[in-house]
Amino acid sequence: MELIRPDGSVANIGYHSAVVDPRWVSIEFFGGWNREMEANKDTDALLFTSGPTFARGRGNGDLGMILHGDLLLGNGLWRAGNLAAANERAWMGITKEGSLEFGYGALNPALQAKLKVFIGGLHAFTNTIHTPPNSYEGVYGEMQMADVRIVYGLRADGKLELVETADGVYFPDLKQFVEKKGFLAAYLPDHASKSRLIIPGERHWSEEQAVWVSGGKPSITQMPFLLRITPSREWSDKQPIKDTTSDRLQGKSLLHQQDVIHNPSRETSPQ
Repeated sequence: MELIRPDGSVANIGYHSAVVDPRWVSIEFFGGWNREMEANKDTDALLFTSGPTFARGRGNGDLGMILHGDLLLGNGLWRAGNLAAANERAWMGITKEGSLEFGYGALNPALQAKLKVFIGGLHAFTNTIHTPPNSYEGVYGEMQMADVRIVYGLRADGKLELVETADGVYFPDLKQFVEKKGFLAAYLPDHASKSRLIIPGERHWSEEQAVWVSGGKPSITQMPFLLRITPSREWSDKQPIKDTTSDRLQGKSLLHQQDVIHNPSRETSPQ
């Protein structure tokens, strides 16, 4: 995407993105350090991406990390170990009816009864629908560094667009980027070296990717968990053919992948 900065200079923002229909997917906790290579080969998954920020510490069993936001997912509930962060940040959720919502704060009983997916601990970069409450603090202050960014984007059609930008994106560029994309809300799950967008069979994690994302220091890219997105049971139940290969191919049609770094005019589907 070509952007014109206020000083008249041109910024060309390369990115990858995947568009997901929230009605027909399940999001799961994919725990364990350094499982990206395993994710590359997981042909039952549509994609893997970054979750909320965390800190190393005693928590979540053998993972040794403290979550900064609650996670209510298809395979369980993981509570934030940092309650202050959970209360002061934002969340993305999917209702039991399949609608995408972007809000603020921690998981409470009312939200837990309403939602099938809750991903807390996020930074509300933009939100045109809801005004943040006074309790919202966010993850970042004023950011002067240019980095790789993961964006959860709420599209006007109600679908979720997961974006990984190329390196070198400043926050003012990112703000113009999400506005030009037409997102009603854009939340950031984490930052820079913790960016992940893995599409099995299409876009893999590699040592080269680790070096690129980390700015040359792959030792800081380690992740204790990813978010795994798969076709939901409701989707699978609606398919007329039940063999594994067919289910995988039909499930991939839920995901519209866009690779616009090398050729902005090319849009491909993994189907």
